[in-house]
This record gives sequence, C-alpha cells and structure tokens, in this order.
Amino acid sequence: MNLREPAGLPPAAHQIKTTRNRQEYLMNLRDKLAQQGFLCSWSEISGAFGDLGILLPLAVSLITVNGFPATAVFFGIGVAYILTGLFYRLPLPIQPLKAVSAIAIAYGLSTAVVVAAGWWMGLILLFLAVTHAWSWLDKWFTRPVIRGIQLGLALLLVQSGVALASRPQVVPGGEERVITLAIGTLPAGWLVALVAAGLLIWALRQRRWPASLTVLAFGVLVALTVGGGTRLMGHIRLAMTFPRPAMPAARDMAQALFLLVLPQLPLTLGNAVYATVDTAQTYFGTRAQRVNPRNLLTTMGIAQLLAALFGGVPVCHGSGGLTAHYRLGARSGTAPVLMGLLCLALALFVDGNALPILALIPYPILGTLLIFVGIQHGLLARDLRGWEEWAVAGLTAGLGFWSRNLAIGFGAGIILHQSIYLLRHLLRQPSAQA
Repeated sequence: MNLREPAGLPPAAHQIKTTRNRQEYLMNLRDKLAQQGFLCSWSEISGAFGDLGILLPLAVSLITVNGFPATAVFFGIGVAYILTGLFYRLPLPIQPLKAVSAIAIAYGLSTAVVVAAGWWMGLILLFLAVTHAWSWLDKWFTRPVIRGIQLGLALLLVQSGVALASRPQVVPGGEERVITLAIGTLPAGWLVALVAAGLLIWALRQRRWPASLTVLAFGVLVALTVGGGTRLMGHIRLAMTFPRPAMPAARDMAQALFLLVLPQLPLTLGNAVYATVDTAQTYFGTRAQRVNPRNLLTTMGIAQLLAALFGGVPVCHGSGGLTAHYRLGARSGTAPVLMGLLCLALALFVDGNALPILALIPYPILGTLLIFVGIQHGLLARDLRGWEEWAVAGLTAGLGFWSRNLAIGFGAGIILHQSIYLLRHLLRQPSAQA
C-alpha cells in the first residue's frame, strides 16, 4: 500500500495529482534556469534564429566556393555558440569573420589558408587578452567612433539584405523565378520579401507570435511550393559524420597572415570587441558585466582555435548579430545554446550535406531579416550629440560603407576625432594662459 496516497483514491485523482506535480516541477525548473540567466520562452526561440541573415550566406558561400566541409563549418560554429551562451548568459552571436570570409570567397582561397587564418587570429586574440595589450586601445575607440562602426555596419547589412532579395533564385541552388510586367521583369524574390516584411512587422506588433519563426515558416512554405524545395528534400541523408582535425602547412600560415589576418584584425577589435561591449551594455545594462574586452578576446580566441583544430571557418562575435538576436526576442543565454545545438545537428547528423536543408530558407527571407536588423542597429546612433560626434560617426560610417571595409572607416574616424580633440586643446591654451 502506498503510504503517500490515501486508500481508495480514484484513478482520475491520481492523474490530476501526477499532472499537477509535473507542472510544478517544470515551473520550478524554469524558475531555476531563469535565475541562472536562461529563459524558456518562444521569444528566446525566435531570437535564436535572428542572426541567420548574417550567418547562412557566409557559411553557404564558404562551403560552395571554397570547398569547406559543412560538418567542419557548423561543428565549430555550434560549439562556439554553446560555450558563448553558457559563459555570457546573453544572446551574443557567433559569425564567420567577415573580412576573412569576403577575401577568401573573392579570391577562391583554399580551406587550408582560411583555417590558417583561424590559428593566427586565435593566438593573437589570446595574446592580447593575457597580456592586457588591449587596454591601451580604449582611448582610440571613443563613443562617436563606435557609433560610426555600428552605423556603417547597419548600412552594409541593409545593402546585403537588398542584394539577397534581388537574386533571381528564390532558394540557394534553385531555378530563376521572375515576374513579367509591362515595364520588364522583376525578381520574384522582391514579392516574397515584401510579404515577409509585412509578416515580420505584424508579428512584432502583435507580440503573440514569435516574429522570426513566423517569417521562417513562411519562407519554408515558399521554398516547398515555388522555390523547388521539394526536389532538394530528396538529397537529405541522415547519417553520423564527425569533423577531422586539420593542420595547415607553413606556406599556408604565411599566406593567411598577409592576405587575411592583417585586414581582419582591426575590424575584429572595432566591431567584435568594442562595438559589441557598447551594444551589450546598451541593451542589458548591468547584466552585461561579463561582456568586456578581455573576456571577448578570450572567448573569441578559444573559439578560433577550436574551429581551426577541426578545419572549420574562423569565427567571432559581432555587434550586428547581437542586435539581431535581441530585436527578435532573445534576452538570455538560451538563444545561443539553442542555435549551437541546431548547428551541431547540421554538422553531425546529415551525412555532411547540410545544403539541402539550408536551401529551405529562401534568399528573400534572409534579406528581410538583414534589412530589419540593419535598421535597428543603425538606431544605436541616436544618442550622438553635437556636430563633432556626428562628423566623426558620419565619416566612420561613410568611408566604411563606401569601401566595404569598416577598418578603413574607423581608422579615419579615429584620426578625425583625435584631430578635433587636439584642436580644441590648442584653442583653449591661450585663454588659459591669459
């Protein structure tokens, strides 16, 4: 006889008590996770997918153009996402290094050279973190310069989003789809993007439906109906695949240093370190205490080395990706952990061929998300005051956008800001002596 239950209790009462105990257990577990910085909600799931517009185009291009194994790419990203979520307990993103990826794709560099760049970046970032060599850089990355970096990145995100929506292929590897009008032809992606934008705005206003999940569900429907997704579904194979360790040769290390690492390093310090610190503090305040330059350099350095060890692409954090996760609902470490688990699933369980699954997310959907994130990221510049701050931020953003290289932009912004500071100092000297 069960001493904890009264004799003769009806079966329905047993079921009610069991259900009630299960609900209480789940509520207690959710409260404990929330106290540790891990929220359980649909908004977290929605926010987890917020950075796909930045992540997927670079990852797919590196796989198709440079020959990276999909297993290695998503394994490194997945592990880095999980470690980031567990440490920071905030929705910090993991993205392929943008300058490295752009140069590697443009020149068709081998995977060995790109992996070598990951080794270089990991060692350099850890060196900066351990030796405190980053501390003297603080005075150069002032608020107007950081706002200029964020604004320049916002413009690049919007431009990339428009380019994705303008592609004649609705899905990666699909057939060209155009709409014939009296004045000519229009890519069908524009129509998909307009509908997706309407759904996104509606979902954000309603707050009843996760915004990014609503848009992604619409995208999958488009891919299966008009994008040729049903044909691609036949190429999906479920099987276990593991990444293999990879070590580049000496000549690959030398080539990577000059072609990839030197152009990337200023961008990493500007956007992935200082701009990310500022963005995290803007969104989360005191909860972002762990998001400081030393920690970011350390976690990025470790992530670089882990990815490089298994032949993956070099990765980093980023202020734009943080805005993407935040504006689409993520508020805790749950979002990066979920994204990391998804990436690990793509790496390990689809026989090394994740492209057919990724093709279920059409280009216009990614473009819509990028445009939305770009606009939201640009709004961070609203707190600039005075013509000097706007001039520095404008020059930084303008040159970065025009050259498509934020390192050039914030280099010019630093020079202008220091010149203004020196000029004001010189102009005050005579009055002080008088």
